[in-house]
Amino acid sequence: MSEVFKTFNKDDVSKRDFKAHKQYTLTMANFSASYRPDQPMEFGNPQASVVPTLYGYVGKADRFTEFNSGSEDLNSISPIPSRSIWDNLWHMYYRNWPEPGKVFCTSGDSREQRELYDTAYVISVPHYMYGDGIHPGTVDISFPSTPSGQTINLTDDKFGNLYNTAYASSSGDAIDASIPPNGTVLYLPFKDLTPYQYMPAYAKTFLDNQLPLGTIKDYGMFENTIRSNRVKVITGSAYGTGIEFTGQYGSASAIPTDDTSAQTKESWSYATISPSTVIAPGGPLDFIENEDFAISFYLNVPTAQQYDLDDNFNYIFSTKDDLNSYSFFASIAFNNSTKKIVAKRRDGNSQTSICTSTTSVNDGKYHHILYQKTGSTLQLYIDHNLESSANHTDAGQIRNNQTFTLGANISQVEGVLDASTNTRPVHEHINQVFRGSLDEFRIYSGSLTSAQVNYMGTSTGTGQNHWGNVFYSHGQIVLTHPSSAYTAKAPEQGTVTFRGTSKITENIYTCNIKANEYNQTLNPSTVENHKTKELYEFTNTDVWNPYITRIGLYNDEGQLLVIGSLSQPMQKIPEYDMTFVVRFDT
Repeated sequence: MSEVFKTFNKDDVSKRDFKAHKQYTLTMANFSASYRPDQPMEFGNPQASVVPTLYGYVGKADRFTEFNSGSEDLNSISPIPSRSIWDNLWHMYYRNWPEPGKVFCTSGDSREQRELYDTAYVISVPHYMYGDGIHPGTVDISFPSTPSGQTINLTDDKFGNLYNTAYASSSGDAIDASIPPNGTVLYLPFKDLTPYQYMPAYAKTFLDNQLPLGTIKDYGMFENTIRSNRVKVITGSAYGTGIEFTGQYGSASAIPTDDTSAQTKESWSYATISPSTVIAPGGPLDFIENEDFAISFYLNVPTAQQYDLDDNFNYIFSTKDDLNSYSFFASIAFNNSTKKIVAKRRDGNSQTSICTSTTSVNDGKYHHILYQKTGSTLQLYIDHNLESSANHTDAGQIRNNQTFTLGANISQVEGVLDASTNTRPVHEHINQVFRGSLDEFRIYSGSLTSAQVNYMGTSTGTGQNHWGNVFYSHGQIVLTHPSSAYTAKAPEQGTVTFRGTSKITENIYTCNIKANEYNQTLNPSTVENHKTKELYEFTNTDVWNPYITRIGLYNDEGQLLVIGSLSQPMQKIPEYDMTFVVRFDT
């Protein structure tokens, strides 16, 4: 009998690497989106789709819940450390955004946007299963909303952003018309605030649990400076985290009216916004005459009366009064007499235009407020409905190269005449303070169209069709959005499709068989005597020739590694050398 095993020469073996682009489909069920390697995989799809059986959890992240029992692994009694997952996401991908050197998975494209809300769900795509990351522009996620009634179809935009293609149609607007105006020159989401950042009381002029100075961060384009005094962070706001103005003087609800108290700024509850260009003309917040803008935020006014009733107005947003200029591009106040929102604009010619809401907002609920200038029209929206408008064409210049104030009005007041210098010192007075809560405060360098305002309503007021991020190279998909249809419960049923690239090595083994090799069959049916290994006589005749049906490749220990079957048996011809090429991928 001829040789059973034959050793390859190094020239008989070659390898070639190539990349395979495949489409994968993950089926989420019972909060599932993590692959369990002990479960089988289904193949056979002509589109090279791989459908693994999924178990585990989406990976729920929650800022204020240590453990979440609503999305634990259904095969285990161990709850998920929700806060730990949120903290990891925040520090790895979101905290220092948009500084590319301090966060992971940045493409350097300005069109990428990252916002992490108080709840998020993570879909992990293991590299060892699905190749080297996720292809940009290939992610599609679909699941029904909870409660039902809203379709959620998410797609990535090639820049790491997930947007909902179903929202645009449900709001009656085209997708491209649903994007807010470019230029968010100020964005205060208050999402980086937690109850653990409270400052303890250490002096009578400080409030228990107030935020430390400089805690509030601007996530807009220019990172303006935000300072706060006696401002508290609250949870359970419109989007999970907001700020609260006490409306008090110190801890007293009785508001003093003397000059000394008005100058004691440490005792009032307010925040200031300073332009990032060192308070110089032409900065990002210096809205001049005839320039459009939009101010958007959520507001909660308690049912109880305001503390400061010395004037009818309690200011939510104001510009500092200047002795030399009384113009301002916008001010927004709560009228404590009518319980309405009042928005004003005054140009350098003392022309003032006023918009007043028809809705009373002192019901202890969050209302969306939008005040904007579009062309020669001022508009005031309450809960995305236009309630008031006014025609206004600026007749004099407007300059706003000063500090803006949230929760109060800051006036510059001349003091008593100093006879020695014949001048009157100017003091800043805090007055007309506001009692209530604020969230998601934005200023745009442009106005919103009616379609965009409508979209803000359908997207629960964020104004941005942004539902999360795809970190392509890490294989991580993060779903995060404040919509009640999303936050009420993790997506229980749905599918995730994407494309990935895997490196595949093609192994080529050249099997050279000499004319005098393998001329005997190894088929056990030809053995006449299994003890003596004698073959039937017909195998020794001239007309007998074996046929080759399979070729096996073995390692040095004689273990079968690869077996290749021919489509049909091939006769082994003893007069000629023969060559078989075996190809297989690893």
